[in-house]
Amino acid sequence: MFKVIFADDEAIFRTFFKNVIDWKAHGFDIRGEAKNGLEALALIEEVQPDIAFIDINMPYMNGMDLAAKVKELNPSIIVLLVTGHSEFEYAQKALKIGVDDYILKPFDEEELLVALSKAKGTMEKFRGERDKSKKELIVWKESFLNMLISNEFTGDKETIHGQLGMFQLQEDGLSQVVSVEIDSLHEQWPDSGEIRLRKYIIANLLNDLVQLEGRKLIFNGPENRIITLLQFTDEDGTQRFTTEGFSKLCALIKKHFGFSVTVGVGGSGRGIVSIRQSYKESIIALRNKISMSLTDVIFYEEMVSRSANIGFYPSEMNENLLIHLRLHDEEKIKSTLAAIKNHIETNRLSSDYIHMIMAGLVSLCLTYIYEIGKQVDDILPKNFSPFEEITNKPTLAAAFEWIEDMYMSVSGHSKSIKRSKSSNLLTAAREYIDTHYQDNQLKVEDISKHFYIQPRYLLKIFKEGLGMSVSDYLFETRMQKAKDLLASGRNLRLANIAEMVGYSDLGHFSKSFKRHTGLSPSEYEATRR
Repeated sequence: MFKVIFADDEAIFRTFFKNVIDWKAHGFDIRGEAKNGLEALALIEEVQPDIAFIDINMPYMNGMDLAAKVKELNPSIIVLLVTGHSEFEYAQKALKIGVDDYILKPFDEEELLVALSKAKGTMEKFRGERDKSKKELIVWKESFLNMLISNEFTGDKETIHGQLGMFQLQEDGLSQVVSVEIDSLHEQWPDSGEIRLRKYIIANLLNDLVQLEGRKLIFNGPENRIITLLQFTDEDGTQRFTTEGFSKLCALIKKHFGFSVTVGVGGSGRGIVSIRQSYKESIIALRNKISMSLTDVIFYEEMVSRSANIGFYPSEMNENLLIHLRLHDEEKIKSTLAAIKNHIETNRLSSDYIHMIMAGLVSLCLTYIYEIGKQVDDILPKNFSPFEEITNKPTLAAAFEWIEDMYMSVSGHSKSIKRSKSSNLLTAAREYIDTHYQDNQLKVEDISKHFYIQPRYLLKIFKEGLGMSVSDYLFETRMQKAKDLLASGRNLRLANIAEMVGYSDLGHFSKSFKRHTGLSPSEYEATRR
């Protein structure tokens, strides 16, 4: 138990403070209260508390002077100033004289728990540093538990049973493993001290927030993860256990500490083998967080249900993207990437398939870089590592934000290259086709005649600029317009749609559409309802 005292001249606040949380349930013991600064100083000298909550405005000795005196007497006492909004600047000054933190009135249970979690982290760090034997015990505990969740433990059954008993764990107990990962840690590169502090905060909040009938062990796992090993008292333990505490952890961390975490939940089972399996499942859940972007807590069982969902990814999306990139049409690049992201979310695609799609988008962009005669290092950062980027993004939104930035960089660079006469002509011819595609008599000769050039020259600039013929571009335009009409929900007759996109013969239109999409017009329309 951590010893706590508090000092405030308002009796109503002292009553509130004693009852705002269940102090003992959270590991704290209130050892006294004071109504003025001198009384508080005497109480602190007598009790030697771990934490002192001190109001700034008190008679006889104000909170600032009292805090300075406490830090002079015993620097290891955690001092938290309690202040109103009007005294905010005083609280900031107090931090400079050694005050550890401050909490603003009026505060609620959540804000108090956050402040206590920070204080716990600091106290446990100090205790661990000055208590070598305890530190060695923590190291031994973490070493054993890390071997327990891995396949590295080589001890005999009797040894394992004895060590499990040290932690009050049953060898055949019903167990479950939950792993917590700090998001984007490889991108932020915080120093080791900051990482340790983040892990302290997470572990302390988990101790307070996660409640169950049974045993829980929280420890540092591989790759800076925080692992929670749960063991339930009976068969129905997992039915009564909820992840509400883990969800609240994610919300509190994001709201109060300036970073975020993701939680992976493995399945439950009996025996050491099931503990190892549950840990592996929790890590697999974390690795698939990009496909579960709407939640911070990912269940392995829910993630597995998605793994078989390969779905259908229309190749023309990539084809259109390349065309927009060649034409430096940044708005259409963004809208196409947004459509791809929406397709992934709507069809709930698996993580593996998402990574495959994103790898294809990166490859497409790199292909264009070589197409314009440049090297990757000419445009993108020297340490460009696309595989690491797309596999480590915490959410689908973050991944597509990175991809969009890459496309905008490449488009901006290529746009700065002086446009040739043929590039301008290509843009004009494309705009002409986009305007006249409904004309079923439209031919290459008509377009070239409009611009007073030879058809052969028009074919050449389309091939060089877009990698396709004029007829192919016209065909792609008509098919895209047809898909838009079929998906519009206007219930148009197929004959009308065919005519609207430049086909006088319905049969010819239907065959062309199926050749392009793999679906008949009716089938395509049905999939978009």
